[in-house]
Amino acid sequence: MGTSGSSAAGGAASLARDLLLYTLWADRLVLSFLIEVRPEDLVRDTGSSFPSVLATLAHILGGEQLWLARLSGQTPERILGPADFPDRESLAAAWADTAAELEFLLASLTEGQLHAELSWINTRGETFSCPLWQPLLQLVNHSTYHRGQVASQLRQLGYQAPQSDLIRFLLERAAGGSGASPA
Repeated sequence: MGTSGSSAAGGAASLARDLLLYTLWADRLVLSFLIEVRPEDLVRDTGSSFPSVLATLAHILGGEQLWLARLSGQTPERILGPADFPDRESLAAAWADTAAELEFLLASLTEGQLHAELSWINTRGETFSCPLWQPLLQLVNHSTYHRGQVASQLRQLGYQAPQSDLIRFLLERAAGGSGASPA
């Protein structure tokens, strides 16, 4: 029951890189699917935590941007959201910039950085500190959680939502990018 390129043997930095690669892959998968969604459905209220697919995706993007800013020592005053990304085009453009930042983080991440303390001030002015690996996991987990909501919203609207499970990413990567379904 082995997989090629097992991260556990490669240490925390390797695992963190895999999770960031997964996040990039899943974000791109969902964004590429949006081409199939009618513009009116992107903003249709689905009764979820965030009212629409577009609002939920804007929240995911805002969260990723917030943590990337904190990781680089910045203190954003607010989390960007639906008002900042009012349509598919603005969302996609901002996500391309965010993906480039994630890719830079991915390429430069070291084992030592993961265990170094990160301090930040939240949007309410409170100061926090913890090892960098914890906010990285928060970034990945937050995005995954809300992508699940997007999948539910898309199904409610009658679309076949893309499958962005971690195991799908890992198995596709191990198979050299084949489209084989692990389910």
